[in-house]
Amino acid sequence: MKNRKKDIMQFLIWARNGIAFCTTWFLILILAYCHISNKQEIPTSILTKMLLLIIGGVFIFSIFFTRCFIRNWSFIKRLTSFMITVSVYECVGFYWIGIFNGTGTIIQWIAFIGIVCGLYFCCIAIYQRHSQKQGEIYTQALQKYQQERSAVSEKQRGTSVSTTNVKGR
Repeated sequence: MKNRKKDIMQFLIWARNGIAFCTTWFLILILAYCHISNKQEIPTSILTKMLLLIIGGVFIFSIFFTRCFIRNWSFIKRLTSFMITVSVYECVGFYWIGIFNGTGTIIQWIAFIGIVCGLYFCCIAIYQRHSQKQGEIYTQALQKYQQERSAVSEKQRGTSVSTTNVKGR
């Protein structure tokens, strides 16, 4: 029960932090876009749709990367499922907001898929490097433990041999 409560709290904390972070970044991007394209106003409907898109995306992230709903998946399985789900969600959301109009050109879709795949492979590379470092740390700690254990065992054998020799006299 205590772990379940902890998992729910982590889910809610990640959702809160994710919504704040993503909203800030999306607002910065929208402001930059409006400034570059010389637009003087941002419609409230776009901001509302953007906020709903962010909330949905953050909840997808929190569902896949906390242990609240999915407990025993590996990181790679979580990442792959998340990337597939969020890519479909973003496409639908971007059409809904109006960022994607019509069917899009092949170049737009290749760019979108390329960005998603690039981010996916960056995540995999970072995870593999992190796992390799963790494995090295674990191996070093295990070797140190085995050396200490063998030294203690040798001392115990040496002590038992010397006590046996004393008793044997």
